[in-house]
Amino acid sequence: MKVINFNRKEGIAKIRVDTLDDLWHLSKIVEIGDFISGEIKRKVKLSGEGERSKVVVKNYFAKIKTNKVKLESAVLKVSGEILAGSEELQIGAAHTLDIFPEDVIKIEKPWKDYQLRRLEDAERASKAPKALVVILDDEQAHIAALTASGFQYLAGFELRLAKKRFVEKTDNGLGKVVAEILRINSESNPEIIIVASPIFWKETMFNALKEKDAKIVKKIKLESSSTGTKRAFNELINRGILEKILKKSQLQKEFELIEELLVEIAKKGLAAYGKDVIKAVEANAVRTLLFTDEIIEKAREKEKFGDFEQLIDKVEQQGGEVHIISTDNEAGEKLKGLGGIGALLRYKLT
Repeated sequence: MKVINFNRKEGIAKIRVDTLDDLWHLSKIVEIGDFISGEIKRKVKLSGEGERSKVVVKNYFAKIKTNKVKLESAVLKVSGEILAGSEELQIGAAHTLDIFPEDVIKIEKPWKDYQLRRLEDAERASKAPKALVVILDDEQAHIAALTASGFQYLAGFELRLAKKRFVEKTDNGLGKVVAEILRINSESNPEIIIVASPIFWKETMFNALKEKDAKIVKKIKLESSSTGTKRAFNELINRGILEKILKKSQLQKEFELIEELLVEIAKKGLAAYGKDVIKAVEANAVRTLLFTDEIIEKAREKEKFGDFEQLIDKVEQQGGEVHIISTDNEAGEKLKGLGGIGALLRYKLT
């Protein structure tokens, strides 16, 4: 999440949504009665020659007064009365703003302190590196951090690598690059390290990193690029490689969390699920809280979202982690079978 600007006096925040987690944060911030401005996407049927016609999606600006907020797996739906907008929209009519990652919206409301902290937490999280991307060829290497907000260029190096495989050069400059990657990994702990290059130089980097830290290779993904210059960063984006790797990494992370939960449940260890999660939270025993996107919707439908929100706030105040697990994948389906909510514990409940 990126807070583009914020006027505390007028209570207006302009925000860019970057990730699905940002939608969760917004679902805890937006309340009934808030004014939300953004784009409405509508399908419009255009007439053609004869009987030919086509349907296109058009964007219209709208400002609505919120009367309903619903978080789904990949969209935050904010419904309400249209107060202002494009001339094609009827003022006073009911409509829904579908908010997705990459959308920019304005929120106008009386801000509570905890909501401001939520904004700050979401923006801070978006700056944390999801992946470290290393581009190289025989003459140069470039390092950038990939965050939810985009690329942050970190460093560049001159190299003198051999142009042929299995030929080694002394003082080729690779040691400085390896040292910098290990330093960044130690300080920022990115989920993935992507190493890309033309031909075999990525394998050269992989072997050099492995020699210094055998554990780091579990994070490394090797990709091909047509160049070792900075242009390769955009090349990886345009080819969809970064998005594919990060999505796979997130699914793997969710799978590992649920598998750990199931193992602990099977051995009656450090886990709780269903109603026992509430007891665990009250006992300050929750290390990681896991719940499905569907359980959020059910809580809203039963008008118990406030209670659910308090549960999450307690976990976060106690220093625990909170993860939303999508029911669109196997991990979410498994958690759904446990009632949609589970927790990994710091200590076993008696």
